Amino acid sequence: MKSQDIRTVFLEYFRKKDHRVFKSASLIPENDPTLLFNVAGMVQFKPMFEGLVKFDYKSAASIQKCLRVGDLEEVGKSPFHDTFFEMLGNFSFNDYFQKEAIKYAWEFLTDIVNVDSERLYVTVHKDDDNAYEIWAKDIGIEKNRIIRLGDETNFWGPAGGTGACGPSSEIFYDFGVELENKSPCTIENDCMRYKEIWNLVFPQYNQDIYKVRHPLKNKGIDTGMGLERLAAILQNKKSIYETDLFMPIIEDMLNMHNYEYDKFRVEINSIADHVRAITFAIADGIIPENDGRGYVVRRILRRAVRIAYKMGIQEPFLYKLSSSVINIMNEQYDYLNDQSLKVSTIIKAEEERFLSTIGQGVALYGQYIDKHSSDTLSGDIMFKLYDTFGFPLDLTCQMAAEDNLKTDIKGFNLLLKEAQERSRKNTAFISSEKSEWKIIEEDVSIFKGYEKIECNSSVLMYRESGQSLEIIFKETPFYAMSGGQSGDSGIAKGENQCCLSVSDTIKSDLGNVCIANVKEGNFDPNIRYNLQVDREKRKLTERNHTATHILHSALRYILGDHVHQEGSYVGPEKLRFDFSHYSHLSETQLRKVEEYVNKIISHGIVLNTNIMDYKQALKEGATALFSEKYNNSVRVVSVGSVSKELCGGTHVSNTAEIGVFKVLSESSVAAGIRRIEALTSESALNMFIDELNVNKTIRTYLNVKSNEEILKKLEHIVEEKKSMEKTLRKYEHNTLKDIISEINEHLYSENERMFIAHIIDSAGIKQQQLREIMDNLKSEYNNISGFIGAIDHDKLHMIAFSADPLINAETIIKAVSKMIKGKGGGRKDMAMGSGNIPLNIDEFIRNVRELFHNENRPD
Repeated sequence: MKSQDIRTVFLEYFRKKDHRVFKSASLIPENDPTLLFNVAGMVQFKPMFEGLVKFDYKSAASIQKCLRVGDLEEVGKSPFHDTFFEMLGNFSFNDYFQKEAIKYAWEFLTDIVNVDSERLYVTVHKDDDNAYEIWAKDIGIEKNRIIRLGDETNFWGPAGGTGACGPSSEIFYDFGVELENKSPCTIENDCMRYKEIWNLVFPQYNQDIYKVRHPLKNKGIDTGMGLERLAAILQNKKSIYETDLFMPIIEDMLNMHNYEYDKFRVEINSIADHVRAITFAIADGIIPENDGRGYVVRRILRRAVRIAYKMGIQEPFLYKLSSSVINIMNEQYDYLNDQSLKVSTIIKAEEERFLSTIGQGVALYGQYIDKHSSDTLSGDIMFKLYDTFGFPLDLTCQMAAEDNLKTDIKGFNLLLKEAQERSRKNTAFISSEKSEWKIIEEDVSIFKGYEKIECNSSVLMYRESGQSLEIIFKETPFYAMSGGQSGDSGIAKGENQCCLSVSDTIKSDLGNVCIANVKEGNFDPNIRYNLQVDREKRKLTERNHTATHILHSALRYILGDHVHQEGSYVGPEKLRFDFSHYSHLSETQLRKVEEYVNKIISHGIVLNTNIMDYKQALKEGATALFSEKYNNSVRVVSVGSVSKELCGGTHVSNTAEIGVFKVLSESSVAAGIRRIEALTSESALNMFIDELNVNKTIRTYLNVKSNEEILKKLEHIVEEKKSMEKTLRKYEHNTLKDIISEINEHLYSENERMFIAHIIDSAGIKQQQLREIMDNLKSEYNNISGFIGAIDHDKLHMIAFSADPLINAETIIKAVSKMIKGKGGGRKDMAMGSGNIPLNIDEFIRNVRELFHNENRPD
């Protein structure tokens, strides 16, 4: 059975069982700061299990995109491990429980897709007698195929450390004796022969941040079955990599590079997995970068490049394989087609950047070998290659082995552990220390901020969060940060003279959450509050938000319809707009963008907002962000005939309110993604005033009256500067000629070799000039070695060089540095340093000569 058929059959089975079918959520969890990525199908249903939101269904089913990197090193080696996978899941919220969940799973596997029941085994939690009895009596599985296990394997969750969790029952499939990798081979010892294919979790508890488990309001069912493993069973394969989810990618790679699959099976499997992960991550809006989600994606991508590099592929190629991924997956995830160019462009740029870095790493390794005579490669250089240049440990060890070097693995591991500890302390994706919600009234929060920025309301629920309070009001005018727009701030005045300062508003599945601190009095959750949004901040933010819609239209008009929004930030101080485009914008293009936006502003166009059906909105030409999650009913914001976008943010009522628009900068965010930062309204006006003041100061300083005169004066200054630099270079050249003539008088020979040991007392001679002098001497005398110093104020710059294999310039410079309390280093043929000026220069030169004499003395 093909993988797409499995998806269809699974969802149709549960649709007939009265489950509402949901599309996969993005890989980026919505309103869940405890998770980097969506790691399970139940993540988008966490609020339903907690019972804090109202919804009109009792059971659900989905196929969820997931990304996990906990077992990254096992990917490719194991026939069943992957980073990106699809989770088939069915969920119940206080509807059916263990008996029905077990029955559905067994029926789907054995009757619907015809898995051989004789090859299925199950595990249950050691204390879950009810699940054991259902499997034994209702399903009729022999008791010797029902295994009781502990918390480590059969208690699931919660995802992200908090939320729904409970005991589980896992279904295992016997893939055959040929996969046995342990003796004895059992389910208990995680033998490769028996692999879990479906995990049935029975959520009964809600775990808080203190790891305390409270009974769930909605006891339910949460199941997850890996599509890849089920496909391996139904396609009669011994590995997920041999299924139709991976094999086309592998075949394209083999055709591209003519490798034998059996010879490089582990490497090719890893690459196939990694390109799936990075393709979906980038398509979902995660750009490779140095922290957070982007760091994980960059790490996966670079691991694939390193693996290929060891195989001999030293050019970009992953970007080509991304199209293979899209061809396989686009029937289920049709948005991938629209993201194809963006994905391949970003991957290619990352490959090129990292391949360049790999070259730098190889050069660093070579320099280290040249400098050090030790027979052991140090842990610090191994870690630098790993941490800075992305070299895997095995690649570094392989290079060292080729050079007959031992490796300091212990030192490397110590540095790696320290870095991991720092990373854990600095990560932004950790559970916040927040108490449980205290529910005052069971109701739904309603946002009133489109109509008004002040209203009276009561508290639905609240909790403590560090030194602050998180409060959800029944009715609120406070807009929560989303869609790029920053959250509102303001005050909440209570009937008891309490005054709360609202510093921010964030979005949650429960409603808009006000982050507040008590300013006056005492917080009382049982009274009414007058909520007042900061009017000035909201007004400035709205102007910037409407400007982004007009800017989007301007870019599509001037650059082309390929332009799509990739992200934005809208705050009171400025706006930032990221968009797809594949080259730098010229000054002419930026000027046209500014003129377009300002023209629309000056026309004073009235904005219209309509609530309409999602599909109808798209049919009428409304622009939507593919990464956003939309309901069937959507809010459409129109700026006349200029712009029509699905948007939940707040806006001006008339474009004239924006006042003026000014681009600050245009830059690259990633390959194929550009960024414009701009100002409007008061911020733009203040910038113009500042620039006028600077212009006025420049005119006064240059003693001119117009901008034309400023330009002429600056052109004159630049030409004058060039002329002076030319004269200075001529002077420096003549000075060096005189110095070299002087140095020739201090040459001496020893054992038929030429030497120089001399200090120059001439201002302006620094290390760069010392290099030039050295090069001049070496060009005239090919067997010369020596030392040259130059006095510069209170410091002595120095260089040592050697054309003699018996003389090590680095050894010389380090010995000299000790004499004058300085420091230096370099290579065997050339080294540089600096230190204090010696008190007795003649004696110092004699000591330097002695160093060369000792180095040069034959054994």
